[in-house]
Amino acid sequence: MDLLQVIVLGLVQAVTEWLPLSSKTMDTIIYKDFFGGTPSGVVSVLLFLHIGTLAAAALYFRREILALSMEFLAAPTDIGGHSRGKIGFFATALFFTGLVGFPLLLIERFILPALDGSTLLAAMGAGLVLTGFLLTSQHRKMWRSASSANWRDGILTGLLQGLSALPGVSRAGTSTTAIIWRGFDSESAFYLSFLLSIPTVFFAEMVLWLAQGGVSAIPFADGLVLAASSFFFGYLTIGVLIRAAHRLNVAYLAFIFGIVMLIAGLAGYG
Repeated sequence: MDLLQVIVLGLVQAVTEWLPLSSKTMDTIIYKDFFGGTPSGVVSVLLFLHIGTLAAAALYFRREILALSMEFLAAPTDIGGHSRGKIGFFATALFFTGLVGFPLLLIERFILPALDGSTLLAAMGAGLVLTGFLLTSQHRKMWRSASSANWRDGILTGLLQGLSALPGVSRAGTSTTAIIWRGFDSESAFYLSFLLSIPTVFFAEMVLWLAQGGVSAIPFADGLVLAASSFFFGYLTIGVLIRAAHRLNVAYLAFIFGIVMLIAGLAGYG
């Protein structure tokens, strides 16, 4: 894998991981249809690219992770207390994500490499257009902040996020949509979604890694370079997007990306 391929894949993964786009779908299209990668190498490429953005998110949110860990360790048996805060939100969201996403993730391992780029683009475009319509139905005068998240918010977030195991469906898009539906402002939705990506991606990586027997279909050195590339670009972009979130209209963003990708997919590009 040459330097240009590593840079492009790392950049695509970094940007699409945080936006309401399916990073796995975009990575697959770039790797297979533009760089001539083999279907057997898709899952391994996705694993290493997601390891990079996982590490970037963990580094960026290191203070939040430490604070939540200390809060839990201070009273590990206080389930009721934890459920009323962010710990309850993340625990519930992860549970329902696994409930929906685990079987889909195992199925996707066999489906994703076999799909052509145009089908993936069309599927992702349709999903984003639907997301845009759903988001525009939300009209509120008062929005909640991230500090008010609790276990009830985690249920819907987890159920929708679990659907991101399907080809073309975005984890960031589904989780952000669910959080906004629960009445959070867009900046808080991005913040909670990005923070939730850390344990979600970690467990998804473990499932995929174990499903393929812990063996990489690409050279390990190539995988490490891919992870380093997505880590570098991921860390550069995550802060910018969170700071810009209050200026972004997530619904319009979903519409724009969705329509472009739907047209490209139906036209046979990819």
